[in-house]
Amino acid sequence: MNNHPDILIIGGGVIGLTTACRLADYGASVTIVDRQRIGREASWAGAGMLPPGGTTDIKTPEARLRSLSSALWAELSQELLDCTGIDNGYRRCGAINVCTDDNRDSFFDQIAEWQAEGIEVMLSDRAELSQHIPDLHSDFQTGAFLPDFCQVRNPRHVKALASACLQRGVQIVEDAEQLTLHADAGRVTASTPTRRFPADRICVTAGSWTAPLLQALNVSLPVQPVRGQIAQLQVSRLPFSCVIELGRRYLVPRPDGLILVGSTEEHVGFEKRNTTEGVAGLLKFAESLVPGLSQAEVLRCWAGLRPGSPDELPFLGRIPGFENLFVGAGHYRSGVQMSPGTAAVLSNLLLDAESPISLEGLESGRQIPPIYPK
Repeated sequence: MNNHPDILIIGGGVIGLTTACRLADYGASVTIVDRQRIGREASWAGAGMLPPGGTTDIKTPEARLRSLSSALWAELSQELLDCTGIDNGYRRCGAINVCTDDNRDSFFDQIAEWQAEGIEVMLSDRAELSQHIPDLHSDFQTGAFLPDFCQVRNPRHVKALASACLQRGVQIVEDAEQLTLHADAGRVTASTPTRRFPADRICVTAGSWTAPLLQALNVSLPVQPVRGQIAQLQVSRLPFSCVIELGRRYLVPRPDGLILVGSTEEHVGFEKRNTTEGVAGLLKFAESLVPGLSQAEVLRCWAGLRPGSPDELPFLGRIPGFENLFVGAGHYRSGVQMSPGTAAVLSNLLLDAESPISLEGLESGRQIPPIYPK
C-alpha cells in the first residue's frame, strides 16, 4: 500500500470509521488518526438508539439524513457480522413515546410528522401501553408505539467497524497527540510534533474536538461539547423490551438485562465526568417511568461529550476556501444513528461523486446564529 494515503481521516469515532470503511471498499487508501484510542468518546458513550426513517414527504435536512441512515443500518450490521464475526447488537426493538400534560402539543406534532413521512406509528391508550410496559407509571395514559425503532450496542459496533477497517487495509494511528492542521495556498496538511500525515484529501470527523482543530486554519465551526451522563442498571428480568422515550430522556433495555438511563444535556466545556446531581436525576427519571426500577442494581455510570451544533445538525462536505479539506461533525445526539448515511455522503464527496441526498441545510459553510448559553 502507498505510504502516502489518498485520504486522511482525523477522528476515529463512528463517523470516521464508517467513512473509512466505505472509502476502502471503493479502493481508496485511507489512514485514520485519533488523539487517543479510537471510538472512545461520544461513539462509545451513547445508547445506540436508531429511530426509523421515512419513505414519503422527506423534506427536512434531519429527515433526509435519518432516512438514508435508517435504510442502511440492517445491511451494514450484517456486513460487519459476516466479515468480522462481531455482533454489534443491532435489532428491531420498537419504542414507546409517552405523553404528559406538559408535552402534549409537541407529542401530537411529532406524531403528525412521523405520519407525514410514512413512518408506522400507533397512538396507544393506557391498555395498549401496558401490553408493552406492564409496570409503566399510572401517570402515563397516552403514548405512541413505533414498531420499526431499532437499537445497536455502541462499543460492539465500534469494535466491529475497527476490525472491518483493518481487514480492508485502513491504517489506524492512535494516541496522536498535538495534531495540527496547516494550510498553504488553499491546501491543508496535518502533523504532530513527531510525524507528518501527507494525504491528497483530509476529512475532519473529530466530534467535539473538530472546532479546535479547524481554529488553527482560522475556520470557525460552531461545534461545542455538550456533556451527557448515562446510568446503567441491571435487572434479573427485563420489565419491558422496547425503548421508552419521554422528550429527550430515555430507557434503553438490552437483551442481557441491562437498562441504559439517559441522558443529561450540560454545557460544561470539555469536562467529562459524572456528578451526583446528574446521576440522581437519571435514577429518579427511571423510577418515575417504571416504578419497579427502584429495586434495580446501579451497575455503573459514565459521561460523554456530544458534538453539539446550534441547529443540532451536522456540518458535511468541503470546507469553503480549502481545496482538500472536508468535515463531518456536529451530529449532536445523532452521531451513531446517522453514521451510515453520513459515511455515504462523505465517501462520495471525497471521491468527487455526488452526495446521495441533498445537503441543503447540512452544508459545512452554512451560517447559523449562535444560540449556546454563555
